Amino acid sequence: MATVEDVVEKSGISRSTVFRFLNGNKVRESSKKLIIQAMEELNYKVDEINKHRNFIIEISISQNYDEFQGFSQVVQGVMESAEKSDVLVQLARRVGKQIDEDYAKWDYNQTKGVIVVGKNKEDELKEGRILAEKGIPHIFINRELTGKEINFVSVDLEKGAYDIVNYLIRKGHRKILAIGNPDEFLVDENKLSGYKKALRDNGIPLDEKFFYKVPGKIEWENTVKKVLTSNDIPDAYFGLCDSDSVKFISIARSLGYEVPRNISVVGMDNIDISKYSFPTVTTVGVPFKQMGMVSVEQMIHLFNQDYSNVKIVLDYELIERDSVENIE
Repeated sequence: MATVEDVVEKSGISRSTVFRFLNGNKVRESSKKLIIQAMEELNYKVDEINKHRNFIIEISISQNYDEFQGFSQVVQGVMESAEKSDVLVQLARRVGKQIDEDYAKWDYNQTKGVIVVGKNKEDELKEGRILAEKGIPHIFINRELTGKEINFVSVDLEKGAYDIVNYLIRKGHRKILAIGNPDEFLVDENKLSGYKKALRDNGIPLDEKFFYKVPGKIEWENTVKKVLTSNDIPDAYFGLCDSDSVKFISIARSLGYEVPRNISVVGMDNIDISKYSFPTVTTVGVPFKQMGMVSVEQMIHLFNQDYSNVKIVLDYELIERDSVENIE
């Protein structure tokens, strides 16, 4: 049976224009003729045309979804792409037992899929297992989860962390502080893995004075203050997210340090705060909005059964700003 992708390829018209036509929206007459011609040649079923109108995408979030740095950008991307395709978007909070309870009541009569955003490791693994077992169309955002049946749109967070730490090392830094919660969050696990690999590949041993696992914000802040008031301070800080980097700069400044003259700082995500802090933060740009847009496009393909699996890794960008000193 022909798919939407076949119509796109046969007609030579862009995917977005084909979707607009299938959703009943106006397109150029020349494009319309080519799309209809391709549909006729492919015997694309007429009853497929209006199916998109009944699609529902649910964004599944945690109670603390606002702690996910790129949440608003992801949602913006989802909404923009969904609106173009006449797809309805809903929001659902589910954690712990609620994950089991919600999917036990799943309505299979609806053409509905789930985009999972910003959860802890335990809930992500549970939700991924249930979604795969029940055959519910789904996509995880910014998580490269293992398992053949698990779908995701992400960047390579480990490689991004590796590149930014390697950047610090090329600037002469050796004592690089990193603080995270890898036991609870897969993103922290991935980023700290990249941090360790960069040190290892450059012949720098992992120093326990500059590597900490902490369970929460209070412990993170206490650890920063402890390190910065010790007799052996780092010459750089690798923030697992930009908000941590900006907070680190504030604490360092309150203790009499100047960034980057005394301590260099880098982050990850490229959220707005990194552009307007003082100094501006060198970071890894993660395309959160693009992830949201791509996830909707891929979800429609899953609905249409164009293919059964989605594992997309997008590019990131190392963005140099004013928070790193070359000390070589």
